[in-house]
Amino acid sequence: MDKKRTAYLDFVRILACIMVVGVHVSALCLETLDVTSTNFKVMNGFDCFSILGVPLFVMISGSLLLSEERSYRVKDLYLKKTGRLVFLYFFWFLFYNTVNFIESGTAWNYENIKQEIVLESLLGRGIYHLWFLPMMISLYLILPFIRTFTKDRKNCMLFLILYFVTAIAVPTALKFEFPYKTIVASLYERYPNVMFTGYIGYFILGHALHEFLPALKKKERILLAAVSVVSFGTEVYTCNLYSEKTGELSIILNDTMAVNVFATCTCIFALCKHIELRENRMLSEGAALTFGIYLLHPFILHLLNLAGLDTLFAPAYIAVPAVTVLVTIITAALVWVIRKLPVIRRLV
Repeated sequence: MDKKRTAYLDFVRILACIMVVGVHVSALCLETLDVTSTNFKVMNGFDCFSILGVPLFVMISGSLLLSEERSYRVKDLYLKKTGRLVFLYFFWFLFYNTVNFIESGTAWNYENIKQEIVLESLLGRGIYHLWFLPMMISLYLILPFIRTFTKDRKNCMLFLILYFVTAIAVPTALKFEFPYKTIVASLYERYPNVMFTGYIGYFILGHALHEFLPALKKKERILLAAVSVVSFGTEVYTCNLYSEKTGELSIILNDTMAVNVFATCTCIFALCKHIELRENRMLSEGAALTFGIYLLHPFILHLLNLAGLDTLFAPAYIAVPAVTVLVTIITAALVWVIRKLPVIRRLV
């Protein structure tokens, strides 16, 4: 792969990384709070905002990997890029399950190691965030095929329209009650929509915005900002409203496949593209740390939690951003050190 960097993509990458950390920090104590409390509503708001991180990461990957400026050989894509992700997926499962094994105080013998570390890792159990790697692997595997049709703007727009209706709009509508919902749900369940579901739409969306979005006028940027605020506000309000109605945490619109999240991510990405940023060393080096931060931040968060630091030490509007920043900084420092070491630097 070419190693050309784009300043605004580095900025979005850092933003998305902080969001990914934030979604796990904000969820740490969320379900223990009274749904009518201010702390719950604020913490839920942070959680709703932070969920944007994963779609933004996928959009960045799409904008880079589908670009005609990027050249690669299919052999390298499958054996090196995809092969590395497969290795990292199982390595980090083994790492986290080994940590769990040590914490549990289980006796170190062949049978326990096989069951609690090796088998749990092969079954994908033990840590909550590594699902992202198999999802990206699947996108890498189909990359040579979708590159052929995403070169054309009309093809991208047609796919995104079908994706939005199939994977975003209809599933969002079905979360609520409306006349003839049973019929619509039945028709949707019978529709073989596998080609237009999952994160492939965000992958192509990132490419389309990066390649085909023209320069935006001031009024258009203001409109996009307004849409993102309204979409995000609707998400937070609806989730808090349904939480109060049900008496427990509701994530009805806190979903990467919901209309509001799709709209907010689209607006943020488009707006960031029009931020006048120059390539600089700090931005590029910060962006280079994000993958390692993604891999290691649950470990740092867990250590801080064991030390007694959670999101209840202060009001949520202070505690959540403070812990998010702390976890991000500590993890970034650790990743920076690891990246300086021979051999193991490939693990992050």
